[in-house]
Amino acid sequence: MRLQCSIREGMLSKDKFFSITPASQKESRNTILILLAILFIGLTEVYFAPLKYFFNNIIGIESVNGCPLLTLAGVPCPLCGTGRILKGLAHFNISQAFYYNPLGIFFLIVSGITFIILFILSLTKRKLVLGKTAQKLWYIPALFIILMWILNILYGHHH
Repeated sequence: MRLQCSIREGMLSKDKFFSITPASQKESRNTILILLAILFIGLTEVYFAPLKYFFNNIIGIESVNGCPLLTLAGVPCPLCGTGRILKGLAHFNISQAFYYNPLGIFFLIVSGITFIILFILSLTKRKLVLGKTAQKLWYIPALFIILMWILNILYGHHH
């Protein structure tokens, strides 16, 4: 059985953007494991900063936040400041979150919603399959990340 995405005639039609299809137990398990691994690595980096420790104490290179690109090249990556954004949001300090990475909050919200949707679908043994039209729109997230990177270089605060 295939569930089709359709919202009123003409907006999203059958198989135009995505469909939700049944997934095998192996596909569901693998998706859940990948999502949990991403969550674990992200939270570990935010709260324990192993890369910062590695650069500062093992290699002997001073690192502000553990970002390899910022530490080695002096240029912040698109995600620099996201850990501090999470800490700011946890303390309800939204201005601090914008201070560290201007588009980081939007990125975290979209990523969080996507994560939750994929996790729930996997728990119910379903998967999201992108249609051909959606696959052709790959450049939209790429352009957003480039914009996020440019704004982070110009307006983000990393020291």
